[in-house]
Amino acid sequence: MPQPSRASAASDTPLPALETPLRDSLATLRQRADAGESAAACRLAAEFEYCHQIRYRLAAASETLREQERSGINTASGLSEQTRQNLRNMMAANSEHLLKESEHCEGVPLSTAAERVRYWRQAALAGSTPALRHYAVGNAFRLNETLENLEALVVYRREAEALAWRGVASGDLHTGFALASALSPQRNELRRYFLAQAVKPDKAKALALYLHLERQLQSAPAAFDGLRAQVEQQRSELLADLDASMQARARELAAGYARDWTPASWEPAAVPTPGARGTPDAARAECSRPVTEHATR
Repeated sequence: MPQPSRASAASDTPLPALETPLRDSLATLRQRADAGESAAACRLAAEFEYCHQIRYRLAAASETLREQERSGINTASGLSEQTRQNLRNMMAANSEHLLKESEHCEGVPLSTAAERVRYWRQAALAGSTPALRHYAVGNAFRLNETLENLEALVVYRREAEALAWRGVASGDLHTGFALASALSPQRNELRRYFLAQAVKPDKAKALALYLHLERQLQSAPAAFDGLRAQVEQQRSELLADLDASMQARARELAAGYARDWTPASWEPAAVPTPGARGTPDAARAECSRPVTEHATR
């Protein structure tokens, strides 16, 4: 099991306001993160991630506009002039929105892949629930940066499952869903996300997690209906594949999870229902959430 890092220290001093331009808060966040504050490490990683994604989306939007100028909507057959104009307006509005968002990141040097991973891991080891989710499920690693993170991925493979269990124990539903999917042999075969590559499939543990999540989600608000439906479907599929003894073991494990773990927190605005691309990234606003002291199982 990975040991908590020195970043487990907490502070009563609030983090800088979210609307503060990063150039004005970067030094403070870095100083506090490097001094051992888990929330500051999470926020700094999330800020770097936010700016990295904004730059990526701007580059993608620019490329789309260039492609459309070369061969796209201006000459597309079968489209009315009004439709073409609507498409041009939509792309222009999207680019303008991205440029507005990018103002938050002006004057800040580009972060490196290693720097982002390091702060996500630091905050995760300290017990930050959103950082645990982001790092444990593998969101800290981007496919277009794989070769830059080879050494960090070796470390990740060694500690990802233990950190994922800590995240589930802290009440994070999405970490639980990702870990259950990774532990489920069928799901592990279908979707080889980073966490699925780092764990050994275990049907009983997977079913126990689905049963635990299903119990938690019984009282969830409507915003979690999508996650509830996915959990129920995958629980049913796995249940039909297990004999009576494995089902009994899974129910025993689930009862222990319900007894020992932190109940889920219903924060649909901060933790959206996962979309087609999997577990949502940790948002900057989430990083003030308290750390967890739960051990792994």
